[in-house]
Amino acid sequence: YDRLIAICWPLRYSTINTNLRMLLIIVGIWSLVVLLEIFPVSLAARLPYCGSREVNSCCCEHSPVYRLACTDISYNRQLATAKTLTVLLGPLSFIIFTYVIIVVAVTRIASISQRRKAFHTCFTHLLLVLLYYMPVIVAYVLGNLRLVPNVDLLTSILTISVTIPPMLNPIIY
Repeated sequence: YDRLIAICWPLRYSTINTNLRMLLIIVGIWSLVVLLEIFPVSLAARLPYCGSREVNSCCCEHSPVYRLACTDISYNRQLATAKTLTVLLGPLSFIIFTYVIIVVAVTRIASISQRRKAFHTCFTHLLLVLLYYMPVIVAYVLGNLRLVPNVDLLTSILTISVTIPPMLNPIIY
């Protein structure tokens, strides 16, 4: 969003990205995240657990918790899949959409040096997006297709895929 405004409307950047608008965007995103978590947690709280209560994950995620239930969990599994796809593909789709608009706007710039500068500004962000989304999506696909037989290995892959990219963020920028 920031790159879109900076490249497509550079002279209006400060009037579009006001503190109030940024606050509203942050509050909206946090509200969405909280709402996305309340429903699965309330469903998991209602499930009967008759076996082990030891969660096989380093994070208390929805999927490892509802797998401990001793009842039909197909609805919970569908909800977890829908939530994961929404959380992964929603922001990724928005990023791709904004970059398509940016590419169209940049190709209309007459000066090659200005085009290069605009693409350079976006390259580091796109690199970080790829470094974050690709391992997470691959880990999700591997887990859902049951291509990783060991739960500990899948947990390790997911943990690494969400910790390494933020650590690389300062180095790349």
